[in-house]
Amino acid sequence: MHNETELIVSAIEGLKQDPNYLKDYIFPIASAFFTALLGAAIAYFTLNHKEGIQIEKEKMNSANKWTLDAEQARSNLIAIKGNYNGQLTSQPIQRITAIPSILFHAQSISENYQDLSFIVPKSEEANSDLPKWSQIPRIRSMVSNYNYLLKLWTQRNEVNEDFKQLILSSIGNNAYGKLSLPDIEKAIGKANLVILIDLTERCIKLTDEIIIELDSFLKDFPKYVRTRIETKKLKKYGSIITYSNNDNQLLLDLLKKEIDVDFSSVEYLFGESSKQIKERHRSGYE
Repeated sequence: MHNETELIVSAIEGLKQDPNYLKDYIFPIASAFFTALLGAAIAYFTLNHKEGIQIEKEKMNSANKWTLDAEQARSNLIAIKGNYNGQLTSQPIQRITAIPSILFHAQSISENYQDLSFIVPKSEEANSDLPKWSQIPRIRSMVSNYNYLLKLWTQRNEVNEDFKQLILSSIGNNAYGKLSLPDIEKAIGKANLVILIDLTERCIKLTDEIIIELDSFLKDFPKYVRTRIETKKLKKYGSIITYSNNDNQLLLDLLKKEIDVDFSSVEYLFGESSKQIKERHRSGYE
C-alpha cells in the first residue's frame, strides 16, 4: 500500500511542469500592453482622420461662401449697370441725365479674411507664377472697393434726387430731356454740377472695374482653391462651387466697359485739364 502511494505521488510530481516565466508572466503583460497600444493607435488615427476631414470641410465651406458672396455682389452690380448700359455717350452732361436714381438693396460683403488663411502659399511656394487669387490682399481690395461702391451709389442717388428737384423747380419737367450745360449750371450751380459729374463718373468707372474683378474671381478662385483642398476626403460631403458665363451674351455685354468720358467740355467747371481730371478718377485697376 505504501508503495502504491509513492507511485501515485511520483506520477503527480511528473505531471507538474517547471515554471515558465515568459509564458506565465511576461507574455500576458506584454499582450495586454500591446493590445492597449494598438487600441490607442487606432483611436489616434481615427480621431486624426476625422479632424482632417473636418478641416477640409471648413476649407470647402469657406471657399464656397466666398464664391457665393462674390456671385451675389456681381449680380448686384450687374443689376445696377443694367439701368444705363449701352445708353451713354462720351459727354458728361448726357451721362448724368441718362443715369437715373437707382434703387437697390445690396448688402455689403462681410470681411472675415481669417477663413481664407488656407489659400496663402507656403514660403517655398512663393513665386511670381502664383494666381492672383492666392493673395488675400487682392481679395480684401476687391471687397473693400465693392463695399465702398455701394456707398458711392447711395450718395450719387441722393445728389441726383436733389439735382432733379432743382431742375424741376428752375426749368420744369418739359425741358428735362433736352438740358444743355448752361441750363444745368444756371439751375443747380457750378459746385453742385461738379459734384454730380464727379460722383457719376466714379460710379460708372468703379462699377465696370469691380464687375470685371468679381467675374475674374468667380472664374479663377474655385480653380485655385481646388489645389488647396483634399477633395478626395469629401466625396460624400459636397463639392467646390464653380461658375461659368456659358456664352451668355447679355452677361458678356455687361462685362464690357462703358464708353470713356470726355471731360473737355467741363474743364472750366473743374478748373483742371481733361488729363488731370481723368488721373483723379483712376481706380487702380487700369
